[in-house]
Amino acid sequence: MANEKSTAAPKSVEAPAASETPAKKSPMLKMTLMAAIVLALEGGTVGITMMASGGPKKVTAESLPAATTKPASKDVEIELLDAHLPNRLSGGGSLYIYDLQVVTTAEKSNETKLTELCKERKASIQDRIRTIVASADPKTLSEPGLETLRRQIAYQVEEAVGKELIKEVLIPKCTPMRGDY
Repeated sequence: MANEKSTAAPKSVEAPAASETPAKKSPMLKMTLMAAIVLALEGGTVGITMMASGGPKKVTAESLPAATTKPASKDVEIELLDAHLPNRLSGGGSLYIYDLQVVTTAEKSNETKLTELCKERKASIQDRIRTIVASADPKTLSEPGLETLRRQIAYQVEEAVGKELIKEVLIPKCTPMRGDY
C-alpha cells in the first residue's frame, strides 16, 4: 500500500500539470499579427484594383483653336439725372436730401438713339428715379456699391428706353444731406 500511495501521489501531481492550459499569447503579439493581416489584405486590394484598372492613361494635349477677337466696342456715358432727391425713410423720419447723379453706359453705335429716347422721356425717367429714391430703405441708400439702387434704376430705365440699348447704370454721386434741422 505504501507503494500504491507513492505511485498515486505522483499521478495527482502530474494530473494538474497536464490539465493546465498552454502558455497564453501576449496581447502585443495578437495586435501585431492582426495588423499584418490587415495590411496584407489592403495591399492585395490595392494591387488587384490597379491591375484591373490598367493604371493611368496617357494624355495628349490638344492645341486651342485660334480665338477670333472682335475689336472692343467703345462705350459712351449718357447722363440721365443730376438732382437733389428727398427721402423721409432714412434717419427715423427725418428728411434727407440725396445729391444723386445717374449715368448709363451704352455702345457707341447706340449713342444717338439712346440720347434721343432719353430726351423724349426725360420727365418719365426722372420721375421713376425720384420715386425709387423716395421709397428706398436706409440700407439700400447706404450700400457700399449701391447695387440695389442700380438694379432698380436700370429696370426702370430699360422699361422706358429699351433693354437692348442700356449696358450698365452708374451712380457716381449719391450724397445724403440733412434736410431739416
